[in-house]
Amino acid sequence: MRIRSALGVGLGGAVLALGAVAVPAQAVEAAPQGALALPSWCTNGKPWDEDGRTYGVRCDVTFAYYAKVTCTNGKSTKIARGVQTNDNRWSYAYCTSHGSNWRVVPGTGGPVRA
Repeated sequence: MRIRSALGVGLGGAVLALGAVAVPAQAVEAAPQGALALPSWCTNGKPWDEDGRTYGVRCDVTFAYYAKVTCTNGKSTKIARGVQTNDNRWSYAYCTSHGSNWRVVPGTGGPVRA
């Protein structure tokens, strides 16, 4: 009986492992939680918010822009801003710059023209 249980657990684990490998790339590249719809001036724009503490954005433009996001610690909110950049470079706004317990408020991130 123990051998059957061990085999069942082993096969179940193998099936789960194969299922994890077969996840479509589309599901992995879900839209970031903290991202707003990017403005039309943000050509080929791409937002990033995978850790819940940082919001990043890049736009293929020649003028300066920076990332901006609202952060919360559960009691209050503050704004975080990234460095000014251009030419398809990333700008990251770090909520943790306010403290280790600050997080991105979903739906509040975006690029801002400088």
